[in-house]
Amino acid sequence: MDTFLNHKILPDFLDRMKSLISNEGKEIPSLTRIYQKEKLIAESSNEVEKNSDSSYHSEILCLREAKERIGTRYLTDCLLITSLEPCLMCAGTILLSRIPTVVYLLPAKQGEGISSLSIETIYSRNFFPELICIPANLSKEAFKSFFKARRKKFN
Repeated sequence: MDTFLNHKILPDFLDRMKSLISNEGKEIPSLTRIYQKEKLIAESSNEVEKNSDSSYHSEILCLREAKERIGTRYLTDCLLITSLEPCLMCAGTILLSRIPTVVYLLPAKQGEGISSLSIETIYSRNFFPELICIPANLSKEAFKSFFKARRKKFN
């Protein structure tokens, strides 16, 4: 899986993210994809602003699409890749979906992402995915410029 991730999934993901960044600006530049056995089955970007609903994170939307597409509640043979470490809301949905591998390009602040879940939470679910952080400057700069523009707009 790691070789496939580095040679196929990651470069393709970064290319798609570049196009998302250049075409958007109104939404947080979060892109999520789910692969099943190395095949892309779902892709989504944030729609929080578009829908005025804070639950429309790219991870949640992508999980819904993947489950609908393959017709199952659990995604036990899938990989999720996203531009920013999943928040705690998304983390809960990822755990309940039983995705074994989560890859993200930008870590969240301490206490705000999936990597900060407590041992008690992990133990109570009896499941926790492998977390892989692959720092990508593209993701870091996209989020930085998005929030810089937002601060200017509202100041």
